[in-house]
Amino acid sequence: MNKNFTQEDIIKKHETNVKSAFTGFSLAGVLGIIYVVRYLITGNFNFHFSLSLPEMMLKLGHGGAVSHTAAYGVTAVFFVLYLTVVVLMLKNPGFLKVGLALYSFDFLCLLFFIFTVLRQFPESFSNDLYIEVILHIFNILFLSVGVYSHGKLKKIR
Repeated sequence: MNKNFTQEDIIKKHETNVKSAFTGFSLAGVLGIIYVVRYLITGNFNFHFSLSLPEMMLKLGHGGAVSHTAAYGVTAVFFVLYLTVVVLMLKNPGFLKVGLALYSFDFLCLLFFIFTVLRQFPESFSNDLYIEVILHIFNILFLSVGVYSHGKLKKIR
C-alpha cells in the first residue's frame, strides 16, 4: 500500500513528534518530583521510574556515603535546571537538544549507579532498574526524534 503524504500531513507528524518529546521529558520530571516528595514524606524508596541523579543522591545521602546537605543540594540544583529546561522547551522547541543532553546525562548517572554504587550496596538493587533503563532509552529515543522533527520543521517552514 503506497500512501502519498501531503505537506500538511508531514508537518503534522513532525509537530506530533516534537510534542511527544516535550511530554516525555516533562513526565519524567514530574515522576522525579513525585519520587523526591514521596521520599521526604515516607522516608522510603518504594517509588520507581524516577530521574536517576536525584534517586542516586538521595540513596547515597540516606546510606551515609554523602551528607544529607550535599544530597539535597545536588537534587535541588538538578530539579531547578530540569524545570528551567522544561519552561524553555515550552517557549522554544529548539531547547529539545538541551533536554536530550540533560536526560542523556541522567541516563549516564543511572548506568553509573547500576555499575558502581550498587556493587557497594547490593541490597538496594531491584529488578525495576532494568525497566528504568528501558524507559530511559525510550525517552531518549522520543527526545531524539523530537530534535530531528524540529530540525525538519525549521527547513519546511
